[in-house]
Amino acid sequence: MDHPTAKFLSHLLRPARGGAAGVLIVFALLLSIAAKAGLFGIPMAFILTSWFFKYAYILFDHTVHGFDEPPALDIQMLNPLDEQRPLAQLVILGLIYVAVNFARHTLGPTPALSIAVLAALLLPASVAILGLERNIIKAANPVAWVRMVWGLGPMYALVLAIIAGYSLLIALLARWEPWLPVQIAIYMFCILSIFSVLGGALYERRHELGLETWASPERTEDLRRKEDLRASEKEITAAYGQMRAGSHTQAWQLLQTWLTARGNAPDDYRWLCGRVAVWGDPRYMTRLTEDYVDRLLILKRTGEALDVVAQRLTDDPSFRPKSAAATLEIARLAAAGGGTPRVARALLADFPARFAGDPSVAAAAALARHLGADAPKAR
Repeated sequence: MDHPTAKFLSHLLRPARGGAAGVLIVFALLLSIAAKAGLFGIPMAFILTSWFFKYAYILFDHTVHGFDEPPALDIQMLNPLDEQRPLAQLVILGLIYVAVNFARHTLGPTPALSIAVLAALLLPASVAILGLERNIIKAANPVAWVRMVWGLGPMYALVLAIIAGYSLLIALLARWEPWLPVQIAIYMFCILSIFSVLGGALYERRHELGLETWASPERTEDLRRKEDLRASEKEITAAYGQMRAGSHTQAWQLLQTWLTARGNAPDDYRWLCGRVAVWGDPRYMTRLTEDYVDRLLILKRTGEALDVVAQRLTDDPSFRPKSAAATLEIARLAAAGGGTPRVARALLADFPARFAGDPSVAAAAALARHLGADAPKAR
């Protein structure tokens, strides 16, 4: 699992790589040319700025959806009819200005300043809502802003801290006045980084906010499990085909190979037992359950082993564990703390005949006598 600091840095520095880095370089050079062109550069600057903020929202989308690599800029992204969120955000800023100006004239400068500060603190929430919903009505709703802040929790304070830090950096750059393309590139990096961090905050809080993602650890794991299930079903179906054809050795070998390749995990034995149970040949179920019980005993999961034997005896009263040691261990568990003396009696009833000459026959007989002596008390 990634450390939270590593995740934060990944969101913060995302614009410095991939397609975003190319956008910074190209747009910085073009905007610097537009700035040098005077009045003739204004249309070019306007178009480039529009494209840049379109890309900022697209970067936001990719981050929210769980993609780590920034998208490359393509012509479709620049379609003026396809992406209207930057224009919608500009309208929201205009509404905020009107509200502050109205408050200044009706309530005085202090309430107007308070409204302006509050709106500035909640503006990233508006951007987040507009980015997610693509709905200017919801994005202009102050109640929705507060809900978004509440949903993001501490991550929202982190976003505000990043914005404050970048604002300070921009103020320092204005005094330092580096080479214009570098200055513009740094400005644009700060803006894209804010969009990336905001999208990253939403991604990290996706469960709390109920957001659907296209790429996430849990989604990747779910896809892996589905692919694994398809592959397993394919192998077990092949084994079933061999069984139906009478090639029992090959069928059992396929099952054993599948289990071994997966580390003979108890969960795989349980899944496989469920599949083999409907094959119509109890020999496979018996042998598989024998191996399953042995595996559980090796792993010291004795309670599960007892449950498996008890269930198998319910389906097939003639079932017995493979070895004398396994049979006696299960019988002792059932007689002692397992609460299933019937299982112990069933396993011990034919123990001397099944394991004649085994050193544990005497211990099994003693346990059987003990169970017989306790039987009236149990009734």
